[in-house]
Amino acid sequence: MSTCIHIPNSIESAIRDLHSTFNLPLEPLPKATFVRAWSALCYSFSSLHPDGYEDDDSGWPPGLMRYAAEAWRRYEAKEFDDEEMYPSDACWSGLYDRMHSHTVEETARRLEIAAEYGEV
Repeated sequence: MSTCIHIPNSIESAIRDLHSTFNLPLEPLPKATFVRAWSALCYSFSSLHPDGYEDDDSGWPPGLMRYAAEAWRRYEAKEFDDEEMYPSDACWSGLYDRMHSHTVEETARRLEIAAEYGEV
């Protein structure tokens, strides 16, 4: 299984990636396209966790729950690896990009993530 990690480089980029799939059926999307949208969602809404997304107190907006359902479908079908299911670097990067001040270590980590997985 090939891994398709993607980290948005800004909230605007993440919104574009998510918006491009918002009115499309998710199941037939190519893996790379869905991972891009899923990573954008996780970047933008880092407080949402895919585990228990259907629970009443999960915090998942109804319009986004279908992304979590599709991520789980792909994960259980072994189409996703752990990094794709739980894109922690995308979540962390989204938090970092919304912060106003950063430590040297945080900045170094964000640059490392952008170099490895970000847009060119």
